[in-house]
Amino acid sequence: MLSKTLHRTVALSGLALASFGINQVYAENLATTAGDSPAIGAEVLNVPGVQDLGRRAGSAPIDVLVSLRFNHTEELDQLLNEQIDPASSNYRKFLTSAEFDERFGPTAEQLDRVTSELQQAGFQITKISSNRVLVYARASSAIVENFFKTEIHSVKQEDGNDRYMNVTPALLPDRLVPLVLALHVNNLIVAKVGIHRDSITGPIQGPDGGYTPVALANSFHFPVQNGHDGSGHTAAIIIDSDVADSDLTSFFSFFPIDRTGTISRKIVSGSGAINSDVDETALDTETIGGLAPGANIILYLIQALTNVDIDGAANQIVTDNKAEAVNMSFGGNEFVDATFAAALKAGNAKGITFVASSGDSGSNGGVVSWPAVEPRVLALGGTEIAYTSGKYLHNQAWSSSGGGVSTLYAIPSYQKGVSGLASTTKRNVPDLAFPADYTDTYVSGGWVPLQGTSWSSPTYVALQVEINQVKGKRLGWVNPAIYSVFKKEKYATDFYDVTQGSNGEYNAKKGYDNVTGIGSPKGEALAKDPNL
Repeated sequence: MLSKTLHRTVALSGLALASFGINQVYAENLATTAGDSPAIGAEVLNVPGVQDLGRRAGSAPIDVLVSLRFNHTEELDQLLNEQIDPASSNYRKFLTSAEFDERFGPTAEQLDRVTSELQQAGFQITKISSNRVLVYARASSAIVENFFKTEIHSVKQEDGNDRYMNVTPALLPDRLVPLVLALHVNNLIVAKVGIHRDSITGPIQGPDGGYTPVALANSFHFPVQNGHDGSGHTAAIIIDSDVADSDLTSFFSFFPIDRTGTISRKIVSGSGAINSDVDETALDTETIGGLAPGANIILYLIQALTNVDIDGAANQIVTDNKAEAVNMSFGGNEFVDATFAAALKAGNAKGITFVASSGDSGSNGGVVSWPAVEPRVLALGGTEIAYTSGKYLHNQAWSSSGGGVSTLYAIPSYQKGVSGLASTTKRNVPDLAFPADYTDTYVSGGWVPLQGTSWSSPTYVALQVEINQVKGKRLGWVNPAIYSVFKKEKYATDFYDVTQGSNGEYNAKKGYDNVTGIGSPKGEALAKDPNL
C-alpha cells in the first residue's frame, strides 16, 4: 500500500495497463553468462490506475537510474547473518561506510566502465552517488529505447505530471550485465502517504481529543519515562514534503516537550518544498520528536514517491550513516526493487533499522504494501488507543490496519515456527503494531486530528532510538531479534497481545495475527530484555 501506509490507498482505480507484470525482475536474478535469454535490467512495473498515452516522442528526455552491483555478495550475506547471530564473533559488529565501501562497494574502475558505456551511447551523466552505487543519466527516448532494447510510453497518473515508463522489458547490453544490478526506466509514482484527517472525538488529550506523545509514552512504557530520551542518537524520515519549523515549535510548545535534539533537512531530489503531503511530514516529525525529545531527526526530502527517488533517499541515508532508524510512512502495491533491497542490506550491515507502515486499507483484497513487505523492513500495523477508568487499553486492533501475505517474498527465517501465521511459505505482514487511531498534529498553522499506520511507524522509530540508547549501541536489522524474544517469552513481559478486531480477511487473536503481528511492544521491558 502506499500509505503512511497507504493513507490514500494505492488504488489508482481503472488499470489501463493491466497486462503488465506486477513486479520488476532485475539482472541480479538472472544468469550473467551468454545464453538464449537476454539479461533483463527492468521488467515492466505494474502500478494501478496508469493510463497509457502512447509511445513517447523520440526526442523527449528520459531520466534513467542504473544501480551497480556490490562485490563479494556471498561474503556480504554471510556477514549479515553473523551480525544477527548471538553466537557469532561478528554479532552486532557493524561496519562504517568506509569499511563497507572498501569490502563490498563498486570500484572506481567498475563505475568508469558503466559510465563510459552510457556516455558512448549518447547518455549524459547527471549525478553519481558518493558510494558509486547509483548512476543517474539522461538521454532522448530514442537513445534509451535503442540502448536498452525497450519501448517507452508517456502515461498519465492522478498527479497530472509528465510521467513515462518502459512498456516492454529493458535489456542490459552484454558488457553491463556483470556490473549492473538494476535499471529503472520510469518515473511512476509507486507509493503514497496514508494519513487521514479524522473528526472523531475521544478523551481530552490534545485540542481535538487526539492522543499525545505523553499518552503513548505512558501507555507503552517508553524508556523516555526513565531518562532515555534518545539523546546522542539519530532518526531519519524519507518523505516528499518539508514541514514548517513554526508548526513544529507550536506542537512541542503546547504539551510542553523540551526538545534538545536537532531537526535538519537533506534534499535528495527536487526542491524540498512544502507540498500537499505536509500532513505526513508533520505527523512523522512531531511523533518522533515528541516521543524521543533528545534524538536528532534528519528529513531526507525527495521530489516524489517514485521508486527512483525512494531508492536515492535510501542510498543517501546508508551512505551518510548518521541515522540508525529510518521511518517510511508510505506504501504501494508490493513489487521487487533490487536497488532498494541492496540499500537495505548495506544499511543493515552498518546497524541501520528500517521501519514502514503496513497500510491503511485493511486486508486490501489480498494485496500487501511495499516497502513494509520487504523482509529487512519492520512492518508496523495499527491498533486503537483508549483510556478508561484510569487505565490504557491495548487489545483492540484498528479495522484498517494493513496486513496479509506476500505473493512475491518468501517467508523470512525469523517468521518460521511462529504459530498463527496466515502463510508458512510467504512473508506475513505486519510484524508489530502501535496506535493508528488517532492523534492530534499541528500542521499549516492549526491542529488537525490524524489517523493511519503512518502514526504507528514513527512511534516505533522513536522507541528504537531509545532502545539503542539503553543498549548503548545500534541494533540494526531487529526483526530476527524481536521474533526471537517473542518465541522465547511470548507476552509475559515484552508485548501486549492484541486479540480483538479485524482488518477484513484477518482477525486479531491470541498470538501472532495478520492484523497486528506480534502485538505492541512494552518499551522499557523490551529495551532491557537481554535477549534483544
